[in-house]
Amino acid sequence: MSRVITVVLSRGRARFFDVRADHTEELACLHSPETRGGKFHSDRSGAPGSGEHAYHGRRHEEQRRHLAAVADRLMALAAADAALDVALAGPEDVTRAVQASLPAPLRARVIGTLRVDPKRTTASTITRQTKQLQETWAQLVP
Repeated sequence: MSRVITVVLSRGRARFFDVRADHTEELACLHSPETRGGKFHSDRSGAPGSGEHAYHGRRHEEQRRHLAAVADRLMALAAADAALDVALAGPEDVTRAVQASLPAPLRARVIGTLRVDPKRTTASTITRQTKQLQETWAQLVP
């Protein structure tokens, strides 16, 4: 089994697991701060319903920054190990967004995605599912 970095993603966090044949280690987590206040208007100075465009613009920008930070972290890990594979875990919409934001050389290293609950996942769950994913990947790729 080669080394796999499994990234457990949520909207504002990313947990990185270094899965190897003999052990799994959780690396430092990435947290992207959220700047928004309440829904649509944080200070209530505008009339109800105003500020929706700014609210959605902030959410879009926060997501873009988070995806870029995850891609940068993965690129740094991949630069240190040329034989590194990547697995993405979490809700389907978040994993698809991260995979689409990765540069082409790193996207080619993605062996698949896992559906896990980011809040309830453990290292043992990630280890088991990543090994199963890697076995499936090995059967598909000659």
